[in-house]
Amino acid sequence: MTFLKLLLTSVFFNVVANILLKTGVKSFGGISGQKAKLIGELSKAASSPYIIVGLVLYGLSFIIWLRVLTFNDLSRAYPIFATIVFLLTTVGSAIFLKENVSSARVVGIIIMLIGIYIVAKY
Repeated sequence: MTFLKLLLTSVFFNVVANILLKTGVKSFGGISGQKAKLIGELSKAASSPYIIVGLVLYGLSFIIWLRVLTFNDLSRAYPIFATIVFLLTTVGSAIFLKENVSSARVVGIIIMLIGIYIVAKY
């Protein structure tokens, strides 16, 4: 597989994993961080199909990412990966999780895309 195909596959799995993890956490009320509730909350997380599939996709994304790093410069690959993940996670959050995306965030994403173009080209 080519660099771009591998990178985009890793990105896709990462984005879907994030959306599934957020959906899973919301489904049982989240992780409060309180010691008394932690075991119960982690048990709910461990039995959530959304979280299980999200973790599997994270694992696949990680394995593919290792392949990307095997043959590409980290200084080139990571900025591309991070920006596309950020962009698609924001879009996916707005569409699937009905999250609000401010105009300031949109401007920030546009600036990042300009930067990613420069990094990818040179």
